[in-house]
Amino acid sequence: MRKAFTTSFLAGSILLGAMAHAQTRFRIGPTVGYNFSSCRIALPDLPDHRSISTSYRSGAEAGLVAQVSVSDHLAVQPAVLYAQKGYGLAQQYYNASADHTFREEYAFRFDYLTLPVNLVYSHRPAGRGAQVFAGPYAGYLLGGTRTTTTSDNSGAGSKVVDRDRYANTPNGKFPSRRPDLGFQAGVGYGFAGGLQVQAGYSQGVRTVGAAYEAWGSGTVAPPTYRNHGFQVAVAYLFGPKS
Repeated sequence: MRKAFTTSFLAGSILLGAMAHAQTRFRIGPTVGYNFSSCRIALPDLPDHRSISTSYRSGAEAGLVAQVSVSDHLAVQPAVLYAQKGYGLAQQYYNASADHTFREEYAFRFDYLTLPVNLVYSHRPAGRGAQVFAGPYAGYLLGGTRTTTTSDNSGAGSKVVDRDRYANTPNGKFPSRRPDLGFQAGVGYGFAGGLQVQAGYSQGVRTVGAAYEAWGSGTVAPPTYRNHGFQVAVAYLFGPKS
């Protein structure tokens, strides 16, 4: 017990000393940004008469970002953000016997609470100058919408809900798994007054697609979706400038 306490005390003392020597600084402020997002989709056993394609959708993000400087040039930046993600999906079916093509288009909007944590290196001290950053993020699905349009000009809308499996019900809500995990990286610039501009790319590593319910005596392999996109954000950080 005494040995464990001594080891913990020494480790804590070294950490506190390193932080004090590094003149750790804390800053926090609002951030707003723009998302240009889509998804990476894989559909098993896609038949020859069916084709799919995805497209990007625009969205917004806003929240709070903090900056904890641990050296003159290195800082940790956690944030809490509301982020709109989504994608467009087009499916096309060709009936050779009838020489007829049927097309469906879907527009998805997902609302997330995201928690990114980036390690930021700045060319100048105190987060100023050119920056590069990278780190993981975790997302939590709040909800969303799906809009469907077919080639005969009919359209319908439905809600997005947290669910691990599709329900075999007509006009049912679209299910999506709630947790989203991934990473992001990018570049930015920090100004002396506290203004910060960053641009980055994020890639999900967890599929958010739900599984299919069993149909009859068998099952159908579901498509897999992983969020990805580009972000541009502007933040203003309050706190010590040097």
